[in-house]
Amino acid sequence: MALKKKLSYETSFRVKVLILALIFGIAIFMIVYYPLLSHQTNPWGVAAPKGQIVLAQNFTIRGVNYTNAVPATSGNNLLVLRGNDDAGDTLTMKVTTSGWCIDLWIWGGSSKGWQLKYDCAREVQLSQYAFKRLPTHEANEILYWYLEPGYVLVFHKDGEVENYELVNFTVTYGEGTDWGAFKVSLGKS
Repeated sequence: MALKKKLSYETSFRVKVLILALIFGIAIFMIVYYPLLSHQTNPWGVAAPKGQIVLAQNFTIRGVNYTNAVPATSGNNLLVLRGNDDAGDTLTMKVTTSGWCIDLWIWGGSSKGWQLKYDCAREVQLSQYAFKRLPTHEANEILYWYLEPGYVLVFHKDGEVENYELVNFTVTYGEGTDWGAFKVSLGKS
């Protein structure tokens, strides 16, 4: 007759607690540490605008009058990109909302002044050098891209602009593509 050896209550309790602690340890590792170790810390993308409300403006650049247009400049930091990879010289910006287009103005120096590089284009190409890359204070490896002072992107519509009209666009740099969007506020009438 074979005798079965039975675990004592204390031993079986210790085994159950050890298995439970192991399961919780693996779960905490998968939730907290695995995402930090396995993915890119600063993937390419559009940091801003992501649906913000932007006030439309009326202004003139070198004889071109804009009504209810939205300029992205180094002064207002409307367009902010992020990423720390070098994926080539140019990036492509494309407006996906129908009726809207982009003008790109580049400062040509005091002798040439502002020059219109793209006139009401649905897609523009910018050099990566049109942006200054600044690290965040928390970690120097995370970079945000801001337009340099010699560049102005003007989002405008050939037609009537509606109050709080949503304007969507994409930015592609290398293999990465991300979206951006803003709502156009016409202000007080």
